[in-house]
Amino acid sequence: MEILKDYLLHICFILFPILLYQVFWLGKPSIIVPKINNVLVTIFACGASVLCIIFPIQEMDYIQYGLQIIPVIICLLYINTASGLTVAASVLCFELLFFEPSAIFVYALLPFHIIIPTLLQKKWPFMSKARKLLLSLFIGCLEIFLFFASILVFSAVNILNFQNSEMIYYEAAVSGLFRCTVLLLSIYLIESIAENIALRSQLIHSEKMEIVSELAASVAHEVRNPLTVVRGFVQLLFNDESLQNKSSADYQKLVLSELDRAQGIITNYLDIAKQQLYEKEIFDLSSLIKETSSLMISYANYKSVTVEADAEPDLLVYGDATKLKQAVINLMKNSIEAVPTGKGVIQVSAKKIGHIIVIKISDNGVGMTDHQMQKLGEPYYSLKTNGTGLGLTVTFSIIEHHHGTISFSSSFQRGTIVTIKLPADLPH
Repeated sequence: MEILKDYLLHICFILFPILLYQVFWLGKPSIIVPKINNVLVTIFACGASVLCIIFPIQEMDYIQYGLQIIPVIICLLYINTASGLTVAASVLCFELLFFEPSAIFVYALLPFHIIIPTLLQKKWPFMSKARKLLLSLFIGCLEIFLFFASILVFSAVNILNFQNSEMIYYEAAVSGLFRCTVLLLSIYLIESIAENIALRSQLIHSEKMEIVSELAASVAHEVRNPLTVVRGFVQLLFNDESLQNKSSADYQKLVLSELDRAQGIITNYLDIAKQQLYEKEIFDLSSLIKETSSLMISYANYKSVTVEADAEPDLLVYGDATKLKQAVINLMKNSIEAVPTGKGVIQVSAKKIGHIIVIKISDNGVGMTDHQMQKLGEPYYSLKTNGTGLGLTVTFSIIEHHHGTISFSSSFQRGTIVTIKLPADLPH
């Protein structure tokens, strides 16, 4: 049992620094895979080798075994020659400090442990994981062979006198298999950590690219709304001479205000990476409903759709008027696009019930099934051919930020009713 404890302790000496390095250096989320910290790895490797020398695996016939060579191999394969030689020098120094007869095996085999990994050093980063494990197995098996050869040589020249040669060979075989297993385990762990770090970096990069993609689609979707309104008014100005004479100044103001809103939407979405700030104040929701309905009339006229608006006076709300206007426009635009051309009717109403202001937007359009209503608000889910679904996603977010609720009632081919409930109480 004591030997088993020694074996487990040496496994901890070798594997713990590898895991510790991952936590301290590789654990930071980053788009770019962190570069290897040569100094930190060398320090950890020296520490692991020294601990293996200080607390050896004691077996019979005064022979002591350890895993102090494995950090040397790892540094030569994964860092550079200087790092490997530094760890090897620390091994030699501490072997001299704690000298005992079996240290001669370390001195005899150390050149082979340095030469073989150094020869593989340049090609090692470009090898597959399976090939690295096979080469590690080859190094481990070669070490067992060299260990047996050194025992034969030392016995032949009487450098070491073993009382029980059969037991020595048995111990050498067990020790060699143990070192080979731990070397394979170390290489496998390092390669697995490297793969996970690379996958994590790719995932972070993919998420950032997805955010950029959603941002671009959202901007395009939301800017399309005011531009549609502007297009409708410009068509009216050019097609109807009476309007040009009577209301050109009013229409020009509306066109300019919608262009300003488009610019504001672009600014807001470009700042989406920052915390989204809402400029809340007390405003009259009745005026907002009427203004929004007037703005959407031009788009409704383009499809020969009737818009009817009815809002109680003095519906005071504490919130961001610009964002609530954006939400109502999104919903009205969806309703206009859902109704049949020439026969569509959109009804918008707002009234106060107790401490709640209820806004309803109803249409006689194609309606939705229960399954479709459950998926409303999900990004990229849309019932329109060229839709992105991000308009409703933004709308849901705006209503939620105002501590309100939004619900849909619809029957297929019978129209849809959207109900928005907002708190009417003033902030204390």
